[in-house]
Amino acid sequence: MDFQTETNKQTEENTENEELKLKLEKQISIAVWIQFIGSIMEAVLLSKIMLISEEVRSDPNEREVLRGVWISTIGQFLDGVGTTKQVMTSDEIMQLEGEVISNIGDWIKVAGGILDAHGGSQIIAKERAEFFP
Repeated sequence: MDFQTETNKQTEENTENEELKLKLEKQISIAVWIQFIGSIMEAVLLSKIMLISEEVRSDPNEREVLRGVWISTIGQFLDGVGTTKQVMTSDEIMQLEGEVISNIGDWIKVAGGILDAHGGSQIIAKERAEFFP
């Protein structure tokens, strides 16, 4: 095999890999939006429970869980926007902007997750105290 043939073969492989990478990145973008749909459903349903249950509504820990879920949902939305922006353009500056938006969304999801987890831990501690005084 001569040098030219080897170079052409590597070029074809690189092109195939880039096409596969782009396809996978687009699928990731779709997956992130599916996660957002799940997040928004969770937040809406928890909000409805809060509206119909005085016991849940009056518990500050339950409200903290709900706030955390809504904050995480906002972060998930930004992650979706950023991820989509990254894969829908070949402009490197736009891709970087997408990465920044996605990363901000990740941090917001973390903050919401901390609130959610803290509220949940407080609920568990309260329930344990009722079982094991």
